Amino acid sequence: MPAVSDQRFEALVRDLTNRFSSADEAKIRAALSAFLKVMELPVSYLNPSSRYHPVAVFKKRFGGIEKSAMVSLPDMRILNRYNMPGWRREVEFRLDRDIVAEENVHGVRALLIGEPASLARLRDAFARILQRMNMKPGRFVLFYNYVYMDFGGRFINLLLRGSDLQISLVNLKYTEASRVLGKAIPYMDSTFGNKNVEFYKLLFVYSSETAGTFDWFFHRYVMPGLNPEQRDFLEDMQDYRNFISLLYSYVRRLNKDRLGDEVGIRVIRRANPNRPLEIGIAFTNRGIAVKRYPSTVTISFTV
Repeated sequence: MPAVSDQRFEALVRDLTNRFSSADEAKIRAALSAFLKVMELPVSYLNPSSRYHPVAVFKKRFGGIEKSAMVSLPDMRILNRYNMPGWRREVEFRLDRDIVAEENVHGVRALLIGEPASLARLRDAFARILQRMNMKPGRFVLFYNYVYMDFGGRFINLLLRGSDLQISLVNLKYTEASRVLGKAIPYMDSTFGNKNVEFYKLLFVYSSETAGTFDWFFHRYVMPGLNPEQRDFLEDMQDYRNFISLLYSYVRRLNKDRLGDEVGIRVIRRANPNRPLEIGIAFTNRGIAVKRYPSTVTISFTV
């Protein structure tokens, strides 16, 4: 940090130590340093590029009294009602509970911030994901419920809340992220309950890499959602697995980096070309939905 920032940092540490206690100085210093590192991540909740002013709220209970102080992270000063930013994002750090730790997790540098029991649970959950990845990030930050994985200016972000998982990609294409995560994708699919649209798109991209993974995807997500007419069509075929193999040959040709929220399939039957079979595979925040009529046909072929 520049000299003026160092001076502001030290002055803020003194001000906060005076507000709380001298025993809290080391934790205040560690927390402020950690928040600055998180703020510098372009994808983080605290990054000012979101147009929200990042604010840290320090709290500690002294007997029956709780003291608090709100801190502007960009300005490195304590806030009051006169200089409080209108558009802000707050993160609470309890000096009598939360911790900051730097560790090495499966060979990856990690910064951990949050409540110890929650951090331990999320660290273990993420470590199992990390073990299954094809490529490890240069570093990652576990910031309360957020995980930021840094691949040299390209990021994979996870939001973990109970059994819910949300994933987002920054400067990474779906095909690149699929190769990076590898078997961690089906592991996350089986481990977490609710996932977001981006995850299900990524799952589809992963499944399209081999005929075997696509067969697994089709039986797990598409077959159970087919309506009676669609099922009858497959059962009328001599071997519906040939249909899945044929469909896979078209799926693998898709530009999966430009994947929308739905893959529409139209199958024209030579015996009855006026009644094509249509299937819509839609990616939603509630899972993968199978539709009778797709909004847009992405794949079309004749059997």
